[in-house]
Amino acid sequence: MLKRSLLIFILSFFTLIAQNQSHSLDFYLKEGLQNSPLLNEYRNQINSATSDSLLIKASKKPFVEARSQLMYAPFSHNFGYDDVITSGGNYTAVMGVSQNIFNKKQLTNQYNAANLQRQHAANSTRITSNEINKAITDQYLIAFSAYNDYLFNTSFLELFEKENKIVTEFVKNGVCKQTDYLSLVVETQSQVILVSQLKGQFRKELMQLNVLCGLHDSAWVELTEPQIGIKGKADIAKSPSYIQYKIDSVKIENEKAAIDIRYRLKVTWFADAGFLTSTPFNFYNHFGASAGIGMNIPIYDGKQRDIEKHKLEFDENTRQVYQASYHNQYFQQIQQLKDELRSLSETSVQMENQLKISDQLVNALKGQLEAGNIQMTEYINAIKNLKNISRNLNLMKMQKLQVINEMNFLLTQ
Repeated sequence: MLKRSLLIFILSFFTLIAQNQSHSLDFYLKEGLQNSPLLNEYRNQINSATSDSLLIKASKKPFVEARSQLMYAPFSHNFGYDDVITSGGNYTAVMGVSQNIFNKKQLTNQYNAANLQRQHAANSTRITSNEINKAITDQYLIAFSAYNDYLFNTSFLELFEKENKIVTEFVKNGVCKQTDYLSLVVETQSQVILVSQLKGQFRKELMQLNVLCGLHDSAWVELTEPQIGIKGKADIAKSPSYIQYKIDSVKIENEKAAIDIRYRLKVTWFADAGFLTSTPFNFYNHFGASAGIGMNIPIYDGKQRDIEKHKLEFDENTRQVYQASYHNQYFQQIQQLKDELRSLSETSVQMENQLKISDQLVNALKGQLEAGNIQMTEYINAIKNLKNISRNLNLMKMQKLQVINEMNFLLTQ
């Protein structure tokens, strides 16, 4: 019996710990960035670009290969290939080496392409990280607002329950009417339903936050109040999205250079050594070697070169239009958010003053209710008004944090 009681106590203790577990915004941001498959893809792209640079470096070295061929072509009076062509067979076993030369510009272009790919992936990582941070912060603010609403209305439910006990005694002593007591009971029941609904809403938003962060967790947790401040000042030159347009511009120029390089003279030296004979019986008498230089230069391709470069001009035009549009909207959006934040701050100050007066009114009416000078409905209406002001003030604070989050996204995006 003692062991069973001890087991129940231990399970209850750990259940209480699990229920009181709390997480902050930083926790969810860290988990979201760590579990993002897209960020993992960009990390692999950066590593892949590094591998491309190693491949380019390896291609500069001579290429060595072994080649062998055993080919027999039988022929007779009325059958077989022309022995002048086939010599009856071809038996080859040689070691060859070759290397492109005078290709410095081509290699430089390839190095530039790999480096631009690395820059593009690294910059995309910054953009995606900012997008993930914004999405998680937005959802955290929604979840925290639901959590705060739940706690706030729970405290009012406790207040109503306490008032129920007090009013019950007032009714017994004839200080309050039975109708006043019933009004409070109805209001308390409504508050119980509201708290239950808000609890379900918070669980829903919390699950959505976990899904967004890649967390497989359905436990009840408490959320700490988020602390979000404005990060830095507007500087479009440091904006990853704006930098992306610059990288794209350099990529287009590098692709144009790659097209021109394809039409340059290509020179390759080669050499081989081994056996080459048409009769396998005395192959050891046919050991030899050869060396030479190969050259290749395009003469005419139906103007494909001009067409390809012209297509890149369309890409450049598209890039310029998007860049100009982003530049124009960047400062306008930031100014708009600054104005909205200023307006919300001014309204919050007014609502805080209103909340203080409403709280003083509730306390004063509570004393008059206990003295039997006012009806319960008047006291309940005052509490409802206090609740509405408090809820609106909470929503106002969340709106301010959402605007700051939006501004930080623009400042870092």
